Amino acid sequence: MEFKQPIYPVEPWVITEQEFKKETNYRNETTFALSNGYLGTRGTFEEGYAFTEKEGLEGNFINGFYESENIRYGEWNFGFPLTSQSLLNLPNMKTTKVVLGDDQGEETFDLFSGEILDYSRKLHMQEGYVTRQVYWRSPGGKEVRISTKRFCSFACKNLMVQSLAVTAINFTGKVRLISLLEGKVENHTRTTNPLVDYGPFGEHLEGKRLEADSEKESFYYEGITLNSGLSMGCMGLHEIRQESKQPHRTEGKTDKAEKLAALDFILEIEEGETISLNKYLAYTSCLDMKKEEMEGFLHHTLETAMNQGMDSLLKQQRQYMDSFWEKADIQIEGDTALQQGIRFNLFHIMQAAGRDGRTGMGAKGLSGEGYEGHYFWDTEMYVLPVFAYTEGKLAKALLDYRYDTLPQARERARVLGHEKGALYPWRTINGEEASTYFPLGTAQYHINGDIAYAFKLYVDVNADDEYLKEKGAEVLVETARVWADVGCFAKSKGGKYCICAVTGPDEYNAIVDNNFYTNLMARENLKSALWALERVRALDEKAYESLVQKLKLEEGETALWQKIIEKMYFPYDEGRQVYPLDDGFMMRKVWDDSRIPPEKRHLLYENFHPLFVYRQRMSKQADAILGMLLYSNYFSEEELRRNYDFYQEVTLHHSSLSTCIFGILASQIGYHEEAYTYFSQSARMDLDDYHNNFYAGIHAANMAGTWQGIVFGFGGVRTNRGCLEFKPSIPGEWKGYRFRIGYRGSIVEVYTDQEQAEYRLLNDRPVEFFIHGKSMKLEDKGSRLYYPLGRKKKVAEALQENHLYKEEKSYENV
Repeated sequence: MEFKQPIYPVEPWVITEQEFKKETNYRNETTFALSNGYLGTRGTFEEGYAFTEKEGLEGNFINGFYESENIRYGEWNFGFPLTSQSLLNLPNMKTTKVVLGDDQGEETFDLFSGEILDYSRKLHMQEGYVTRQVYWRSPGGKEVRISTKRFCSFACKNLMVQSLAVTAINFTGKVRLISLLEGKVENHTRTTNPLVDYGPFGEHLEGKRLEADSEKESFYYEGITLNSGLSMGCMGLHEIRQESKQPHRTEGKTDKAEKLAALDFILEIEEGETISLNKYLAYTSCLDMKKEEMEGFLHHTLETAMNQGMDSLLKQQRQYMDSFWEKADIQIEGDTALQQGIRFNLFHIMQAAGRDGRTGMGAKGLSGEGYEGHYFWDTEMYVLPVFAYTEGKLAKALLDYRYDTLPQARERARVLGHEKGALYPWRTINGEEASTYFPLGTAQYHINGDIAYAFKLYVDVNADDEYLKEKGAEVLVETARVWADVGCFAKSKGGKYCICAVTGPDEYNAIVDNNFYTNLMARENLKSALWALERVRALDEKAYESLVQKLKLEEGETALWQKIIEKMYFPYDEGRQVYPLDDGFMMRKVWDDSRIPPEKRHLLYENFHPLFVYRQRMSKQADAILGMLLYSNYFSEEELRRNYDFYQEVTLHHSSLSTCIFGILASQIGYHEEAYTYFSQSARMDLDDYHNNFYAGIHAANMAGTWQGIVFGFGGVRTNRGCLEFKPSIPGEWKGYRFRIGYRGSIVEVYTDQEQAEYRLLNDRPVEFFIHGKSMKLEDKGSRLYYPLGRKKKVAEALQENHLYKEEKSYENV
């Protein structure tokens, strides 16, 4: 993959669009998208434009609010999902038309007419909002400066705030600000999800109420989905600010046929004067309250926000962002482009994560309609580790969603023939399986192991035994039960436990036997379940007995789990001394990329029959390599190196989830140049639109993977031995880098430059950890220790007197 030139100016904390271009509009709508984990809005313009389906998408979303369609199959089999779930595009309240002049000569602010004298739009990642400045001359010669600001509040999940200010540069006269509520919206399924043929197509909200109140300067919409039966409501309150304090007139109108409500603010403006319209906008749905309560709730929410005022709400926004960046920011010295890239990634995954315990996080966040807004394994394997070490409350909220959908996972397991346990869906919103193509969906049983991994990681890193007792142990046990039923002890494999007919993370090798990653995650899921039961019993005997009774856990089950752990089978190729993806991988035809036209190489399923793809010895993305990274403590460095080299030969990296994983493992085995190359590609993959599909929404997993690339890669952080470890390195291109992580109550700051790595304790919770296997301890707040790198390391080794190496304890006996 070649490096692209930056699309936007390279700045450490800001993304700036310097000029408006229609052909890049769709992509920029994603770049400047905002959300707060519940409410999401695309970066469309305040004045609104009728872009075609290929040029833009006006998008407003509530996390978890979906529409269903009957899924059409040419040939249906038992267990196939019958109804879909698609994140639904909701009514838009952002549009504000700016009209200059009187009835005899009105001119509407429009970037496609007149002359743009100056333009810039900025995403302020440090503060959490977007601004835009436009200096515009109308066809009739009137000049105005338009300034806008928008944010989705982190203090109130239902609230979006937007301001629009108009400054008259060279005229005095009439100005109309027309605020719209547009209820005639639909999903752009054919563009954002082209392989989906069931929709939703057309409008899918039936409007029940549409009102515009000129006295209260508010509008309100209430609607219900056609199929899923979900109700939602949205409301806007308005506030005019004018320097001259002149009275204004407001007219309210509704058009039921067009599902349009409008508030027309009619004002007089003097030359040099600025008029502002602040819009306080709120959304809610029946998923949070009874539909009869929605209007009252929205009105109270907006009145509270308006009473607080724009400045106070912005202060709250900054306080939230300051708290996040204090814990999660990564500072890179010597490469502003990568600094910008990783902050852009962290900002987007932070704002996309569900926070209420009822919702998860889609692969595209709330930035677009891609993947129908579904939640995948991306959350647990890529995003959640970031929050586990930096923002534990967010991690726990995402896990709460999986716990709350455990009943649906149990039902799904029964459909798949498992009498006990739970099988989580491959893709979902409401907890039910929504994948229509089972070879690349339901067959990915590793989702159970992925979710179990995330629960275990969170509990371990955050020392949250209460959460283990309340929810974690139940999930670990229920997911383990499926692994105990899905496979068998095969005589042909020497009595080893085999799992057949599954698909691993790599979607170019489907319905295989003994996928290495799946078998490894299954074994570790079983281990974690046994650990959880023992841990809960040691903590609280009554809680343990209650759990056993609730789950009707039998003694023979745990004995079987232990046997499976000991007998789990893993494919191994003696010739290459590597772990192939699965039993048949080494029998497949060697992939010849030169046979594939360049324009088709990244779209294999769109251009070739699946069977053609399945018969090739190649991999779409990190698969077995990911398992070896997660459980690197089971492999020697030489084993990791052999397998990395092998998978370098066969992996095409056609998934955005791939390069970050290869980069982390490359760091561990000392391939530092490759690690840096992979990290650099991953860090700006979305910001520079490497895959030319950013218009459909962010790639949240890769974004999170860049944080892992520094912390787990260059920082060498591991906790898979049950203790905190570091193996520091630094790219030769950098002067230094800094990050912070939390571990069992301690907060450690790590700063690494070309000479040494510095570890500093930021709170009063002592921490013990290991650097290259040697025990270290920081006991007092502010205490530090140093580990030499580069020239300093060579000097230290020559003297053999560095105190860091005088510790007796090593991780082998932890």
